[in-house]
Amino acid sequence: MSKTSHKASNSVATVPGILAKTAILALLWYVIARGQTSAWIIGLPAVALAAMASARLGGTSLPRISLAGLVGFIALFLRESVRGGLDVARRTLAPKLRIQPGFTHYRPRLNDPSARALLINCISLLPGTLAARLDGDDIELHLLDAGENPAGDLLRLEQAVARLFDLPLEITDV
Repeated sequence: MSKTSHKASNSVATVPGILAKTAILALLWYVIARGQTSAWIIGLPAVALAAMASARLGGTSLPRISLAGLVGFIALFLRESVRGGLDVARRTLAPKLRIQPGFTHYRPRLNDPSARALLINCISLLPGTLAARLDGDDIELHLLDAGENPAGDLLRLEQAVARLFDLPLEITDV
């Protein structure tokens, strides 16, 4: 097979992936905009640019998602969003500021780039925890209280992301 025909068959094979991602992005915009048609003035270009960026940056195929994992992840996402918000409010709005900021590192066990990206973006949901920087394979975390160990929460989040993508967690020596 020549390079030209191989290249053409690859671009045709990615069209369904691009269309599926565009549909998902449009659905997300619809939810964010609460169905308001006037919001499509901004949404249509935003969805188009996001779809083009996704195609340009690669990864046109959709990751495999487990339905049971999705339900579990949504439940964890909602629970941790509330828990994290209440924790930050309790710490920062109390008469005496109850924080001892610091940094720590966490080495994720997920090898899949999409799953890792979701994990990193969801770390800030956890009480007092923010992903500050990716340092090689380690995630540098900023903590509101360096005296607390977020490892248990991080592992639960990582397990939920692994179930969402139907992936195994890499076994590491702890």
